[in-house]
Amino acid sequence: GGFIAYLLVPLCLVGCSYPAIDIGAGEKERGTLETLLICPVSRISLVLGKLFTVLTTGLLATLITVASFGGWGYVIGSLMGVDIVAEAMKMLGVTDLLLILLLLLPLTTVLGSLLLSLSIYARSFKEAQNYIGPLSMIVIMPLMVALLPGVELTTVTALIPVTNIALCVKELVKGTMDMGLLTLVFGQMLVLAAVLVAFSVHWFQREKVLFR
Repeated sequence: GGFIAYLLVPLCLVGCSYPAIDIGAGEKERGTLETLLICPVSRISLVLGKLFTVLTTGLLATLITVASFGGWGYVIGSLMGVDIVAEAMKMLGVTDLLLILLLLLPLTTVLGSLLLSLSIYARSFKEAQNYIGPLSMIVIMPLMVALLPGVELTTVTALIPVTNIALCVKELVKGTMDMGLLTLVFGQMLVLAAVLVAFSVHWFQREKVLFR
């Protein structure tokens, strides 16, 4: 279960990365940001439109990955007779796959907001790419914590971003998910996503950030 999360979360990050870079730093480089800003549209609408674009690509990558995981798990387990995969897929039903996808929604919003904020801050496409490396490490480290032996989903770990998602995925695969903790994780990630979306909107309205 932890290994599955180790695959899904980076794919969410990758799905958001290049669209975020292109519609932020990419527009600065092409000189189209100024043209966009003089349009009779509020900056809040502009940044939310950009954010929804980033989220769409990230969520599509997530949706395709979860669907592929379920489909290939069934093929390998049932049709090809791999017993260990078949047992895992028996425990992991459609409801569990939907819950995994639901957990990845606020996580993708968090990652998309962070990436868009960094892209808006960057002066160029290349500079924005350079910021992705440290952000990737920030995302990967909590995932590695979830892979450590003995690390379980508790009230404390449920409040650690990214680690909590990985642990929830692990519990769903094992079939031992505590719905109370699942609700806590989802609520905490929703709050974090809302805060970061608000930060992106505020960041986009600052002239010294847009025209660095």
